[in-house]
Amino acid sequence: MRLHLSDTGKVLLGLYGPAMIMSLGQGMVIPTIPALAATFEVSAGFAAQLVTAGMLGRAITLLPTGQLLDRYGRKPVLIGGPLLVAAASALTALAPVFPLLLLAQFLSGMGNSAWSMAREVAAVDVVRPEQRGRMMSGFMGMHSVGTAVGPVLGGLITDAFGFRAVFWAFGAMSLVPFFVGLALRETGKIRRPTGRGLLNVGRLSEVEPYFRTTYAVLIFNTFVAMMRQSLITSLIPLYIGLQLMHSSTEVGSWFGVYGLINILMIAPTGMLSDSRGRRAVVMPSTYIATVVFLVFPLANGMPQLLVLAGCMGIANGLALGTMATYAYDVIPEHARARLQALRRLFGDLGAVMGPLLGGTIADAASPGAAFWAFVPLQLGSGLLITFLARESLHHVHSRAREVATR
Repeated sequence: MRLHLSDTGKVLLGLYGPAMIMSLGQGMVIPTIPALAATFEVSAGFAAQLVTAGMLGRAITLLPTGQLLDRYGRKPVLIGGPLLVAAASALTALAPVFPLLLLAQFLSGMGNSAWSMAREVAAVDVVRPEQRGRMMSGFMGMHSVGTAVGPVLGGLITDAFGFRAVFWAFGAMSLVPFFVGLALRETGKIRRPTGRGLLNVGRLSEVEPYFRTTYAVLIFNTFVAMMRQSLITSLIPLYIGLQLMHSSTEVGSWFGVYGLINILMIAPTGMLSDSRGRRAVVMPSTYIATVVFLVFPLANGMPQLLVLAGCMGIANGLALGTMATYAYDVIPEHARARLQALRRLFGDLGAVMGPLLGGTIADAASPGAAFWAFVPLQLGSGLLITFLARESLHHVHSRAREVATR
C-alpha cells in the first residue's frame, strides 16, 4: 500500500525530521562544556562562551537571512545552512586551541540560524493561518526531542570518547537536512529587490496600528525568553557539573528531563494556542520561569533539580513556539521573513547576552547565584504580555473567513 501525501504534507514532513536532527546535534554539544574547560585549561565561565559564540553567529545572520528569504525564496538557504554547519562542526573537532573552537561554533551558529529561519518560514507558507499554533508547536516538539535526547547522548559520548567525537557526529548528522533541502520544492514568492537593499530589515510601521504595541512587546518577550534559554544551556552544566560536582551523564540527564517535558507539551501547547489564544499560553510560561529562577539556587539534590527541570520544560514548551506564531499573526505577508527575523534578532541578542552576563556572575559569585540576577526581567516580561499585548487569534480567524469567501 502506497502512502500519498499532499504537497503541504510533503513539505512539513521534509522539515520536521531535519528539525529534530539539527536540534539533536545542538543538544549533544551542551554536556561538553566541563570537558572543554578541563582540556583547554580555561575557566568555567569562559568555557560557557561556547554557547555565546554560536548565539552570536545566529544573531549576525538573521537580518541578511530575512532579506534572502523574502527576495530569492526558501530553498537556497535550506541547502546552504546545513552545509555550513557540517563544515563548522568538523573545524570544531579539529581545533587545537580554544579561540579557534569558538570561531568554528560562531560559523555553526550562522548555518543553524539561516536554516532554522528558512524552514520556519517555509512551513508558514504552506499551512492555513488558523493551524499555525499546532504547526509551530510541532517544530518546537521536534526541537524538544533533540533537547531531550541530545544532551544524554552527548554526555555519554563525551565520557566514553571525548568531546571531539561529539562534533564529528554533529557534522555528519547535519548532512541529512542538506539532502532533504535539495528534494523540497520552493514555497515562497520570489520578489524583485528594492532600492534599500539589505538595509530593508522591516519597520514597525509595516505592522497594522492595532498590533504595533503587541509586536513590540513580543520583541521584548522574545529577548527575555531566549536569554532564559541560553542561561539554562550555559549555567546548568556549571551549576550541576562544577558547583555541585555531578557527572556529565547527570548533567545530560537533567537536560533529558527538561526536553522530555518539552515533548509532552507539543500537543497541548498547539491546541491551546489555536483554541484559547496566544496570550493564554505565553503568560503562564513567563510566571513559571520566574518561580523556577527564584528556587533554583536553593536546590542541590538531583531529585529537586529534576523537578525544576520539569517545571522549566513546561515554561519553555509554552513559550517560544507560541511567540513565533503570535508574531506571524500580526506581521504582513510581504515582510514575513524580514519582520520575523527582526524579532528573532532581538531574541538572539538576549541569547548572546545571557551567557556573557551569567558567566561573569558565575565567576564572581557562583553559577547558582546567577539565576537570581535575572528574575526581574522574567517578571517584567510577564507583566508586559499580560497588560499591554492584544490577542491575535480572532484576527487570524477573520482573515481565514475572508480567504474562504473569495
